[in-house]
Amino acid sequence: MRCRLNIVLGLWMVLVTPSITTATAGEVTRVAGELAYVSGLSGSAPLWSTLEVSAGNGQGAGLEVIKQLPDLLVARVMKTGTGITAGDQVVVREKGSEQSLLRSRRVAHATRVDQGPVMNGRLDDEAWAQARPIRGFVQRDPNYWLPSSEETVALIVYDDKSLYFGFECRLPNEDGVVANNMRRDSDIFGDDNIQIMLDTYNDRQNGFFFFINALGAQSDVMLSNEGRSYNFDWDCNWTSRAHVYPDRWTVEVEIPFSQLRFKEADEMIWGINLARFNARKNESSQLVVGNQSSSPTERYRMSDIGELRGLGRIKAKRPIQVKPYVLPGTTIDYLELDPEEDPSFEAGVDLRYGVTSNLSLDVSYNTDFAQVEGDQEQTNLTQFRLFFPEKREFFLEGANLFEFGEQARRTGSGTRPPTLLFYSRRIGLEAGRKIPIILGTKFAGKEGRTSVGALNVVTDDLSFVDDGDTTCVEKTNYSVLSLRRDIFSKSNVGLIVVNKQIDDPAQGWDQYNRAAGIDFNYSPTRNLNFQAFTSTTWDSEIDDTDAAHFAMMNFRGTKYWLRTKYLEVEDNFDPAVGFVNRRKGLEGFRRYDLYARWRPKPDIGGVRYMSIGPEAQVITDRDNNVKYWTAEWSWFTSFNTGDFLSMQAVRTHDVVDEAFSPSDRRDEIVIPAGEYTFTSISTGNRPSRARKFRPEFGFEVGTYYTGRRYTFDTELVYLPSGRLSYEMIYEGNWLRLPQGNATIHTVTSRALYSFSTDFFVKFFVQWNNDKETFSTNFLLNYRYRPGSDVFFVFDSGFDTFDGVSRRNRSVLLKWSYLMNL
Repeated sequence: MRCRLNIVLGLWMVLVTPSITTATAGEVTRVAGELAYVSGLSGSAPLWSTLEVSAGNGQGAGLEVIKQLPDLLVARVMKTGTGITAGDQVVVREKGSEQSLLRSRRVAHATRVDQGPVMNGRLDDEAWAQARPIRGFVQRDPNYWLPSSEETVALIVYDDKSLYFGFECRLPNEDGVVANNMRRDSDIFGDDNIQIMLDTYNDRQNGFFFFINALGAQSDVMLSNEGRSYNFDWDCNWTSRAHVYPDRWTVEVEIPFSQLRFKEADEMIWGINLARFNARKNESSQLVVGNQSSSPTERYRMSDIGELRGLGRIKAKRPIQVKPYVLPGTTIDYLELDPEEDPSFEAGVDLRYGVTSNLSLDVSYNTDFAQVEGDQEQTNLTQFRLFFPEKREFFLEGANLFEFGEQARRTGSGTRPPTLLFYSRRIGLEAGRKIPIILGTKFAGKEGRTSVGALNVVTDDLSFVDDGDTTCVEKTNYSVLSLRRDIFSKSNVGLIVVNKQIDDPAQGWDQYNRAAGIDFNYSPTRNLNFQAFTSTTWDSEIDDTDAAHFAMMNFRGTKYWLRTKYLEVEDNFDPAVGFVNRRKGLEGFRRYDLYARWRPKPDIGGVRYMSIGPEAQVITDRDNNVKYWTAEWSWFTSFNTGDFLSMQAVRTHDVVDEAFSPSDRRDEIVIPAGEYTFTSISTGNRPSRARKFRPEFGFEVGTYYTGRRYTFDTELVYLPSGRLSYEMIYEGNWLRLPQGNATIHTVTSRALYSFSTDFFVKFFVQWNNDKETFSTNFLLNYRYRPGSDVFFVFDSGFDTFDGVSRRNRSVLLKWSYLMNL
């Protein structure tokens, strides 16, 4: 009887007692914040396993495995204050199982305070004493998931109107900070900086990204498509201050809730990531690190981020913002028959109204972009079109909601333009001239898992003379409607409709061009992504209705990348408010792309990683006759210093159906119709952004159609202090052809001085000897309060085909004032 009772009790103890795996005990090798690094248990503790300290200072404490490294486990301490230290013995208490990819690895807590801290960059306000410190930042690069070499502590508090972040970044005593830029939206990414990512809907699809360097300079980015698409020209009205001590630098940030969109709840959970870049060590560390990658764009990926908890009882304010402006000035066009000064006084207003907490309506009357810098000169020696990015504020706000098509991609030898159904630069610009925008309205936001964007713009008629030819632009109405629905965990499906309607004096509003399309973005895993779209256009001048179709597969692993794409464009597919990178003389076409990369990290002194691989593109007509192909092999080397070297070899085959000239100035030099195959090799460098003097050079030599081509380009950047910067970009192309020789030079130069983070002056010069143009621009910008600016602009344009003669000149003063009602 006693034997049977012992057996029953033994079975009962087995059933009710948590099982502890009898594997050999591991050892805590390092503790960083809430993270403990454990050796000796690799392979026996899957993700989300529970560990227990069996011996040592933290005996009995629990840990949860959140990352597996080759020889280490990274575990989160499940309860603070347990006293875990290096040397403690650890055993597996309960093995975990792979769970949802959306499971958060790290949690940051925000503390509500009655009054937010005063922004001075010093972290000495009493509000910070109430915050829960956030430690344990881990490296993204170079030492994946190991603790950051210098301690970083983050603090988060909030009140009824704003969310506040504080950072303390420790420095070795012998090192100072790298801070070469003071102006907002300047190149602060190579400076010592901190970064904040907010996913306010916690959908891992869209978000906001903020940079602040050690001088308090700001840059902000709008993210979409799980962080694969990013808009650097988006601007948010927020405040940041920084202060540098001998052994550390500190930052304070205030982001008003009125600048963010979110869904109200008593207890809100947002997605978050926090990061620091240590410029002297070229080290990136984050609160949460996703895939192992040295690519700087990996920091924008939203599939692996933490959670921000503690927020609640915040009213998502329905903003009413009114921003009037006045613009007195004078202009003169020397190309007119009787040029004379034309004094002017313009006025307009921008209105933003929060229809709901998540949806807003923007109205802009007499929209003006006088302060926008001109496009940078580009040289085009191909049969393809040039693409210029949007810079105008009205079209940049919420631009991610209108994205549809194939995005631009960087390649080893440059950037390939996108294929877009909506390209906002088709509005208000014609042959480089600004067309007056009478009225613009925009309705945008997100409700639940559905994003919506609606845009309507009316432009005025305008006539102008260019090179002796008169161009007449009629009054035009542009309308865009975009809907996007999140599906599954990291995927979405979208719809877009675009309409252009022209008020022709003879036909009324009967002349139109319309486009519509649906797209699909599917990510079954964090490494694999599929994209596809199909679209159609209609035009009042064309009887046929034609379409375009696109598909892409993108795999991005730790060491291997692979991307394949297919695009088909039918003959009469013509989105008049879009962009299609057609080759000259080829209406309908099929395009095939392959991109492959191997990214090893060789054990070679000073080398951080290499990127090696081929890239190929083939273009055929609709009958599958090959019209163009290019094959490229490239080798990039990144060094621990942040410097970069590249080498490329490119083989190109091009069928020229119609003779063309690669030079505007010497149009008698033509490439005859025929088939050509030519080869080029190139090499170049890119210095670390942390350097005060950054000389960048590129050399290319090879055959070119019927002759040869030599290219030299350079970008020289000099940053003697955080206030002063100078940049010069030069590209020279020497064409040696049987038909004649051509030399094409383009020069762009900028000099900038910042009096503070909100006040700067800039002088901008461009010269293109092939277009025979020279232009200068002087800009003074003083932001006297968030969202409110004073601009003084002096523009001059010159022709250089027969000496130097004036083309145009304008002097403008713009004052705007943002009112929050």
